[in-house]
Amino acid sequence: MEDADVPTGTKKKRVLFVCGHNAGRSIAAEAIARKNRLDIQVASAGTAPSGKVNQAVLDALQAAGVPTEDLRSKSLEDDEVTPLDSWDMVITMGCMQMQCGTDGALKAKLSAQTKLEDWGLPDPAKDPAVIPFIIESIQQRVATL
Repeated sequence: MEDADVPTGTKKKRVLFVCGHNAGRSIAAEAIARKNRLDIQVASAGTAPSGKVNQAVLDALQAAGVPTEDLRSKSLEDDEVTPLDSWDMVITMGCMQMQCGTDGALKAKLSAQTKLEDWGLPDPAKDPAVIPFIIESIQQRVATL
């Protein structure tokens, strides 16, 4: 998949955003990165996907001018994200401490070269008032990937 923003012959950096339900934070990160970082390949997934995307998050993304077409809640076993050890970087959203620790289930599925980072964002399912903060935080962090 060549891109005008990526020199010919250069492989795009691959970044996977992960959270528990793949309904809010990781979905927002995928959408924002797709819009703002054409030089990287992105996807999102959940360890226990809800099967639906948080509508309030979708509405806020659309209001911010972020396209939301083709966003869907998916698992770590989804064809779009496997094999997990093929990602250059995996970013968790703050809900994965038990699964992403040194001995965590997710970390065990990644290659030794995969960078694992946690962004520690609040859960919009618990408090929709945090959605603007989440979107702003993700926009800032995606810019530095």
